[in-house]
Amino acid sequence: MKKLLSICLFLIIAQGNAQDLFQESLYSADLVMKNRDKISLTDQQAEKIKNIHSQNAGDFSTLKWDLENANSKLKTMLSAKKIEQEAVQKQMDLVLSLENQLKKKQLTTLVAIKNELTESQQIELNQVKGSVTRLRGVTGVQGLNGYSFGDGKKGVVSVTTSGVAQPIYIIKQDGKKKKVFSVSDIDPNSIESMQVLKGSTAVDEYGEEGKNGVIIMTLKKGTDFNFEE
Repeated sequence: MKKLLSICLFLIIAQGNAQDLFQESLYSADLVMKNRDKISLTDQQAEKIKNIHSQNAGDFSTLKWDLENANSKLKTMLSAKKIEQEAVQKQMDLVLSLENQLKKKQLTTLVAIKNELTESQQIELNQVKGSVTRLRGVTGVQGLNGYSFGDGKKGVVSVTTSGVAQPIYIIKQDGKKKKVFSVSDIDPNSIESMQVLKGSTAVDEYGEEGKNGVIIMTLKKGTDFNFEE
């Protein structure tokens, strides 16, 4: 049983690492099309990328649903008081197979999309990925490469930086902004939006001070916050 649980944990970690690699080096159709004007995407490129996406979207969704169902069944089997090892092994083989198919399908699609883009367009998209806005919904939102956000047990905002140096925090509201050293006093319900800046984007905007990343929280109108101190 211990071995089975260890393997399942490994699968979760491996899946996360693969997703991080895809996000770091490749570009989704959604990202490209949302920034088509910014990167000067031609009509011909747009049509090719649309075709690539449409050809694989149906299969991808089907595999994703099947994998979610298989994972759910595996979780149920592992939570039993007495585990049927042969049945669990068979179910895990199914999960592995579906996950492998899903990753291959995703990789094929993302590689095909990247190959349609010029070098300058890829550079532009990398800069776009350096600034990601997370709107309405702080709880459990996963940030960029090492940043995670949540509301703590006492209903306060918590920011966890895993394996990275501490970023700086900026609070904004109605044209005012203030740098703070902690966001634990911020009520999650008062946040209108959150933005993460990293890399060259953060340095360009905030200088050397932003080299470890910048987390910007925009408060809702009417929220009481002291910008003077």
